[in-house]
Order: sequence, then structure tokens, then C-alpha cells
Amino acid sequence: MAGTTSVLHESIVDNDGDQYCSATLTPTEDQREKIVLAKPYVIPIVFLPGIMGTNLRKKEGKTIVWRPPNADLRGAADLIAQLFAYLFKNTKDRASDLATDTVEVDPSGPIDPGQSGLPKNVLVARGWGALMRASYHPFLGQLQHLLNSLAEYDFERNEANLKNWAAEFGLDAPTDWGASGGEALTREEILHAANFQFDVWAGGYNWLQSNRDSGAAIQDLIENTILPYYNDGQPVIARDTPDGEGNNECGIRRGKPNRPLAEKVIVVTHSMGGLVSRALTEIHQCDKVLGVSHGVQPATGAPATYKRMRAGFESVEQIFLGRKAADVVAILAQAPGGLELLPTADYNDGKPWLKIRERATQKEIPFGLPENYDPYMEIYRSGEWYGLVPDSNLSLLNPAGVRGLSVHVGEERNEEAIPRDKLDRVIEGIRIFHKAIEKKYKDPTYAHYGAQGGRDVEIGKGSILCTGFFSACDRFAWGEVAWEGVGLSGIQFSDIKISGDDGNGILSLSNGARITIAKPDCPGDGTVPILSGEASAKAGIAMSFSHGQQSHGKHNSAFGYDHQGSYGDKEGRSLYATMFAIVKIAQGAAWHRRKK
Repeated sequence: MAGTTSVLHESIVDNDGDQYCSATLTPTEDQREKIVLAKPYVIPIVFLPGIMGTNLRKKEGKTIVWRPPNADLRGAADLIAQLFAYLFKNTKDRASDLATDTVEVDPSGPIDPGQSGLPKNVLVARGWGALMRASYHPFLGQLQHLLNSLAEYDFERNEANLKNWAAEFGLDAPTDWGASGGEALTREEILHAANFQFDVWAGGYNWLQSNRDSGAAIQDLIENTILPYYNDGQPVIARDTPDGEGNNECGIRRGKPNRPLAEKVIVVTHSMGGLVSRALTEIHQCDKVLGVSHGVQPATGAPATYKRMRAGFESVEQIFLGRKAADVVAILAQAPGGLELLPTADYNDGKPWLKIRERATQKEIPFGLPENYDPYMEIYRSGEWYGLVPDSNLSLLNPAGVRGLSVHVGEERNEEAIPRDKLDRVIEGIRIFHKAIEKKYKDPTYAHYGAQGGRDVEIGKGSILCTGFFSACDRFAWGEVAWEGVGLSGIQFSDIKISGDDGNGILSLSNGARITIAKPDCPGDGTVPILSGEASAKAGIAMSFSHGQQSHGKHNSAFGYDHQGSYGDKEGRSLYATMFAIVKIAQGAAWHRRKK
């Protein structure tokens, strides 16, 4: 049994989320060195999902009101059941289900541990059950695994070896993956990060409320749950989440250490989660964030939000998210979080994005909105036909027909003015929120975004056996919204008189003609246009990655990812951008210094 070869014992995570190692005693003649591999110092990763990516339930009764369908084989039955449930819900019921003040985060959703290697109750306690499983769990599991296997020390050679992602891609130049510049990670940077244990947490939030409020909720999660769990031995309990053994809650707890194990967290975001993160660090000034990595953030908003308020969602998403303007207006008009995705005053440097276009020639009429860098008054609060909710659609704000008093003190009761009053208050709050985060980002911040236009079929048609069957032909997003029709040459917004609105983007004019919302034509990810995706780079963040066939870099030859599925990109572009960012940000973690 005697020998000089060392015996390595890997640590594993128990049901309390703590690391332990199991070893068997050996005879005294076995003189091999026994080495336990463990990382006592932790950098928690807090992942913030996009809008509608968090499960919601009623505060009273805990009834599920939003659990996004998991469109994969595992979720097929659930998808069909939800399809029928949403198909037969009317606008009033949808609005009642998703009333901002009556719902809360639902942590009891299905769990996919993926590559994480962690027990289910640990993932539930870390908040994974609150997030859409199919879109996020595989990526979170991948992060948990790859961040904790960056390197391994070879005790025979007395040298560390890079492993897995770090060995294959860690030393690549970021320009190979869509960055416009910047140096590759160094071996020393990767090894510094490898000294830490990375624990991935999920920060679900009520996406109906203002992102300002969600940012405060995430600050509370970080400062009063996550960090005290590591540093004070405080338990983490997820209530109303059956653990499969008859208990109605899942919890984790570790012993109180004799020194702080985790001083700050790294935030990773998807879509609207980026706005939550900016509220967290720039409005609430949370100093427990080491750095941020944004994915497909609508940094300056997205015109698609206006389009959906006027015409509903696209494709099969209509069934779940809103078939017509009536469905979307009834929910989002009372939900500041969703409306904060509207284009900001500095969207595309303040250039007009709401336009009129002649269909035959595709020629734009010179006049467009906003004219004076104020979309809030010119579009969102306007009662004209082109407004976010024109006067003719005011009834959509109140599908239940609830009556009330005017909000203005001393003003006589005016039933018609009440819905407009409420919407105006919401829009004013959105303007204030946009201004509070305008061009502001945590230092350091990294980002990646989709920049795909049409598919380059010479590289590949995609989908089944690369035949193009069922494949997407483009990822165009609404960089601007154009109402187009015939005979509009020389006309202005104020010249158009509307006689009918079908709620699906088709307006009837008083002269018998029709105008419709044109299809999107700006490269992006199908939802966020490149104009908004690249805005954070223009604001001076540390590094930004542009992804799609039109972007540079040898790993950008493949067709670009779609917005919701961006973290499932099979080419690994989102993964590389996120891993690169985390390793870079981890250089600022000073609560563990590797001894030379």
C-alpha cells in the first residue's frame, strides 16, 4: 500500500449547502499524502431573469398566476395544459390574475439541476424554483459547474492545470467572440478566480412592479439573505415549497464561520434583469456588488413594447402574453416594470423612432416622433391616434369596468379622465426611473447582445439537417415602429383621422384606407434591436460583445440567438461573454489572496 502518489478527495455539497468530504481510514503503512480539495472562500453569483421569466402566485391563497411554459420534452404536458388554460382566459381574467399589488414571487416551480451537481433542496433555497426552468436552469447549472472547475492543482508536478472551459476557451481573445477589442484573460487571472467557490443563486422578482422596487428587493436578498448565510450562519428558508418528503418548505443552513467567507456578489442578468441590476447599483447604491454581466439588456428600451401595446404579441406568444392590444394594455398599463421597457429619451441618441411610411416605396415621411427628446409627453401620454393608449382605447385600461374618483384634488368627478390620470402617473414614474439610470452602470460592467439580421444561407440554412425546414430566417427587431399604408406621401401624424382599430396593428382611416404596423427590420435578437443592445458600450462599460453573423470574430459565423433563448446559444457565445466577465470581475475579490 505504501507509495508516494497523493490521494485527492473532492469535496461535495450537502443538503445544507455546505461542503464536506468523505474519506476512508487506511492502514498505517499507507503513507500516501491525503489531500482534501475545498474552497472556503465564496463569490455568490446572483442571476436576474428577464420580464415574465419569474414565476408568480397570489399572495392570498398562493394560487399560481404565472408560470411560463417550458417548451421542451420535459415540459410538454405542462405546456399543453397551460396552452388550454390561457387560450380560454379573457382580458378581464388575465388582468385580474396579474394585478401588480396582489402577486408575489413563486419559489415552488420545477427544478432542473443540470450540471450543477447540487441537491434539489439547495437549489430551491437558492431561488432556482422561482425562475423559468427551460430558459434558465441549464445555463445556471453550466455556470455552477464550469466556474468551479476552472483549474486543478497537480500535486505531483506542483503546478495548476486549466480545466474544462478555461482550458478550451479561457485564453481566447475576446475579439474572437464579438468584442471590438480588449486583451484575453491571462492564466494568472483564471487561477485567481479558481481560488474561489462560486455559488449560483437566482434572484426572482415581481416583474409587474417598477424595476426600482425590484432592485430594492434584490438588495434585500443580497444583504439580508445571501451574505448572512455565508458569514453569520443564518438559515435560508423557502416557504410553501414542498421538498418531496412531506415538508412544506426547503431550507439550508451552515455553521457560523470565524471569518467572513463572502463579502460581495457578482450579478448576471438577462434582458429586463439588467434594468433591475442598474436600479440595485445606481439608484439604491448597493455596495455589495462586485461587478455586473448583462445579457441582451434593452439598455435604452425597445420599440417592441410600443408595438405590443398597440397590436399584441407575435406568433404563438400571443396565446400566453396577449393576443391583442386589449390583453397587453390591461396588464402592462398597471405594471410599471413592463412599461419601463419602452424606449427612453436617449434611445438611439434621441432620434425619432415612431414614423409614417409609404408602403409601395418604403419611403419614410420626414416627420417622426419624438421630435423634442420627450417620448413620454409626445407618445406615451398622448391621447392622439398614435399614442401608447389613444383616447379611443381608454376603456382597455379598465377591463373590469371599475368606477372611481378623479385623482386630482378639487377636480370634479370625470369618469372618462380617470384611466388617463392613472396612466399619466405611471408614465411619469417611468420617466423618472429612466432618468435615474440613464447611461449609468456599475464599474465594472460587461455586456453581450444579439446583432443578427437576415440569415446568411451560404453559411448554413439551419434547423433540420441544415435544410432550413422550420428554421428562423432572421432576428430582426423593431428598431423603429412605422405605420405604413398607401397614399401617405406628404402626410403628417396630425393629418390622419382614424375610424377603427382592430387591436392587432391595423387602423382604418376615415377615408376608407388602412394603415398597419410594418414588420421589424433592425438587426437584433428578435426583441431588442442593436440600437439598444449596443447602448451600454457607448456609455463606456468595460467590454461589450456583439453576437451574430454580421459581427466580427471567428465564433460569430453561426446564426444569432433569439432573445429568450440567448443563454442557450449552442455556439457558446453567451457563455463565453459571461465566463469572461465573471473571471475579470473576480479580480476585484480581495477576501482571498493566493499565497505564493
